[in-house]
This record gives sequence, structure tokens and C-alpha cells, in this order.
Amino acid sequence: MKRLTQLILVMILCFTIKAKAQITKIETYTEHVKDFSSTQKDEINMLFFGTVPKIFISETGKEILLWADKGSFKTVELNYQQIEQLKNTELLKSYKTVEVISLNIEKGKAFKFDDSYLAGFPNLKYLLINSSDGISVEEVKQLLADLLSSSALSDQIQVILNKTNTSS
Repeated sequence: MKRLTQLILVMILCFTIKAKAQITKIETYTEHVKDFSSTQKDEINMLFFGTVPKIFISETGKEILLWADKGSFKTVELNYQQIEQLKNTELLKSYKTVEVISLNIEKGKAFKFDDSYLAGFPNLKYLLINSSDGISVEEVKQLLADLLSSSALSDQIQVILNKTNTSS
């Protein structure tokens, strides 16, 4: 009986470590789409960057509904300073269909982001982190440490780092 208990504890420990490793994975956009077919790339590009129904949270915190006539909202786009808007109870009904939170961040700017910000997003598939200032995956992991360490973060939610280039 003692041996069985030890075996069960070892198995639990192994599964816990494996699950933790899955949760903390962040891919760059390029890594994420490298094995996609052309059609799959087009679909993900449309979802991430296209003219899908979108809730844009402005610098002042005002929500702007873009392409709302095309159907249910698929994306919420905002910067790290407006993340409190993800808890906006007036938008909860619209958030229920959102598949992507597109979060614009800046290197060296700290903010708190944990699983409480995702509570109103039952269909969320992607957390798209956009940065134009050369932030690394490791720096993103540090910024999202509270979220990534949460057991509430589903394996179904993928964190993708999109490094944009704004220089001409």
C-alpha cells in the first residue's frame, strides 16, 4: 500500500511539472505559423490583424466598436495601460465571443496581468502580445508571470509574441 501511494505521488508530481511547462510556453508569431498551410496562415492573419469585428480600447480608455456589422466580436485590442477595461462589466456580453486579446506593450513598462482579466472571455484562444521595441520572450514571461503561474490559465489559450517593426 505504501509503494502504491508513492507511485501515485510521483505520477502526480510528473503531471504537475508537465502541465506547468505547457502553461508557461510563449511562442513568437513566426514560430506559431511556421508549419501552417497557406489557408491556415490567411485565417490566423485575418483573426489577428484583419477587419474582423473588433473592440478597440483607445488611449483614453474609450471603447470603439470596429466592423460591428460583420457579426460577433472576435478581437479586443488595447495597450497595457488600459487592461482594466478587460474587466468592464458593460462590455461583458461582447467579450463572450472574443477569441483574441491583442495587447500592445512597451519594453521596460511594468504592469500587472493575471487570470482575473480573462474571466469574461469564455471563448478566448489567443493572447497576442504586440511590441515594436525588441522585447524578448523571456521579458514577456516576466511581465506575464502572474498569469502564466495561474492554474486557471487554460492550455487552450496560446500566448503569442508579435514583434512589429515600426522603423522605416
